[in-house]
Amino acid sequence: MTDRWDAIILGGGPGGSTLAASLARLGRRALVLERETFPRFHIGESLLPRSREVFERLGLDEALDARFLRKYGARFLCSTTGRARTYSFADAFEPRFEFAYQVQRDAFDHLLLRHAAALGAEVREAWEAVEVMFEGPRAVGVRARPRARGAPDAAPEQVAAASAASGDVVELRAPVIVDATGRDTLLASRMRRKAQLSELDKTALFAHYEGVPREGGIDQGNIQVVLFEHGWFWFIPFRGELTSVGAVVSSRWIRTRRRGEGLDELFDRTVAESGWARDFLASARRVRPVSALADFSYRIDQLAGDGWLFVGDAGGFLDPLFSTGAHLAIKGADLAATAIHRALDAGDTSRAAFAGYEAEIRYAVDLFLGVVQGFYRGQFRETLFEPNQRPTMRKLITSTLAGDVFHAERRPQWATFLRQHYPPDLPVFA
Repeated sequence: MTDRWDAIILGGGPGGSTLAASLARLGRRALVLERETFPRFHIGESLLPRSREVFERLGLDEALDARFLRKYGARFLCSTTGRARTYSFADAFEPRFEFAYQVQRDAFDHLLLRHAAALGAEVREAWEAVEVMFEGPRAVGVRARPRARGAPDAAPEQVAAASAASGDVVELRAPVIVDATGRDTLLASRMRRKAQLSELDKTALFAHYEGVPREGGIDQGNIQVVLFEHGWFWFIPFRGELTSVGAVVSSRWIRTRRRGEGLDELFDRTVAESGWARDFLASARRVRPVSALADFSYRIDQLAGDGWLFVGDAGGFLDPLFSTGAHLAIKGADLAATAIHRALDAGDTSRAAFAGYEAEIRYAVDLFLGVVQGFYRGQFRETLFEPNQRPTMRKLITSTLAGDVFHAERRPQWATFLRQHYPPDLPVFA
């Protein structure tokens, strides 16, 4: 069945769904294998304005606007100095997209996946990719199986064991295989191409609350980023009463966790370290237990090869300081669709055919990475709160926050300035 699909996409999150939808619009046959059944909980809930370029092209912007809260900017607050600064996306160098959306990812991801199916992609939920098949250096297909049905609360190892016992692994082939499995990094982990990023060994603690105070008017949807001694908090409001609250903290702070201390208690102790966070949550009610994700940031040494490529978090992940995860996945998937379409037209799906895609992703990620590392080292943090900030610098920061980083070919002057002053510290691969 080698001619049934043009591409097999592993993972149905924002990257995989956007890629499948974009390929379907181009007349290509895409198969999505998603190991979970949607909707399911996920973090990464604050989108960036420049993702709306893709939403408009896919015919999704109106549906998103009807369902989710608009985000017109970002507000930064410093617990140590009391400083506050708001950046409005309308002040970017190219302000066509003046707002983004704050989304509950279970609903958002489900909407994207269903839209991909409506456009013609084949979507298989509760399907697990066991391994990518290679002939020499070229990826040619996937071994996959439907996950065992049964109790929805079954442990992952129970599901895996039941699936293995059923012996229902099948081989699925296509000219292009795309790893969009997110932080699971199915292909990258097995090829040992993954490395941690320096100074970004952080842990995120997060939950949902009701009753968190918000700004007024159009600013009610702004993300609030609260800096404190041990890291920073996010406050992401949703339409209605719910707010996502998280703390990204240093490994040194995590080591202060007391014996027997639960995540809820650790989070409460973290909140107590910041006056801003204490005030925001003083009258709020936690409605979801605290969860944790450790060692956020990593890089993959190669984003494409003969017959395969990575999209979104499968190709690397940055600290969520500037809400980059979903944006890089969505914009990256859009670029990947174009690259795959052209490669199939040319009959060449070698790594060389995806060189332009890889260069564009690297450029965008490295702009973000340099700024994030500059933030943790202190210099970019001071730039954010500079009292006599020049208008050009304000536009530069706002454009970065809006996600305007995909321009590897034209390289505007402001982006070149950013790269020169905040160069990324990259890992060395053996």
